[in-house]
Amino acid sequence: MSAPVCLFAYYSTEAGLPPHTRHLLSQIASCGFTIHIAASGLSETQAQSLHDDLASGTPPVSATVHARPNTGLDFGAWQFLLSRGCDRDADEILFANDSVFGPLLPLTPIVERMRAQNLQIWGMVRSEAVVPHLQSWFLCMTREALDHPAIQRIFNQPFSDMSKDEIVLHGELGLGLAIKAAGLSCGAAWSNPRGLARLLALNPMHTDWRAVLRSGHAPFIKTELLRDNPSGIASTHLWRQEIPDPAFFNPDWIARYLAATPPRNRSKRAGFRARLIQALASEDRRHALIALLLGR
Repeated sequence: MSAPVCLFAYYSTEAGLPPHTRHLLSQIASCGFTIHIAASGLSETQAQSLHDDLASGTPPVSATVHARPNTGLDFGAWQFLLSRGCDRDADEILFANDSVFGPLLPLTPIVERMRAQNLQIWGMVRSEAVVPHLQSWFLCMTREALDHPAIQRIFNQPFSDMSKDEIVLHGELGLGLAIKAAGLSCGAAWSNPRGLARLLALNPMHTDWRAVLRSGHAPFIKTELLRDNPSGIASTHLWRQEIPDPAFFNPDWIARYLAATPPRNRSKRAGFRARLIQALASEDRRHALIALLLGR
């Protein structure tokens, strides 16, 4: 078997790499992963430029960059890398993407702690929304797990022909059902299987973002939360004070991203009643309620 492999889904129309994504890739590499990047939206020339930028930047990151059309979202990107044999002979395969800020603390201790549990599949965060599942933005599998027919059926679906909602349903949620059906051992760096969270189909990386972050087990913030805040979480304006070590993860990286990236979800903000229910269901409900009542 070869070294562990990370299959990384990245989307951009420009070859330049945001510093927070470079930081994530550097931290993944520090855990011993060989990195393959599916660069959706980039030309072959831009992909080569991204490769050169990674190799010559600070810190330098060794990664193979594969240009591909922007179809199928993350599962389409991972499927593309699998079809190219980027996982060949690897005994550990990490599926990750660029949808998070972080890690805000060193990644190696977290990965080593999870590796020590000898799980066939593990993720950074478990969600109870709709069906229990591991969130797919950071998901690690053994070779045995990835080769299981139930898991192969998930990755063999026509993701390029699906809408975003279909990909979530048949990809991320389907994977949760497939893991259970196959009887594969699994776990998460952070989980809290509350019945209310499952009933309300809450995303812990939104509703419980500060509790997840403060646990130290999954030190990440979703870019969608700060950029779009689709659920109307009242405490997102506090993100800067939640950065545990500005010397390790520069909060200006987030500020620059938010200043340069307009919201993608322009739907109407959740009403007060919906936000109140989310606040009550949050692990950080005291602060969530205060922020909500203050009109944040």
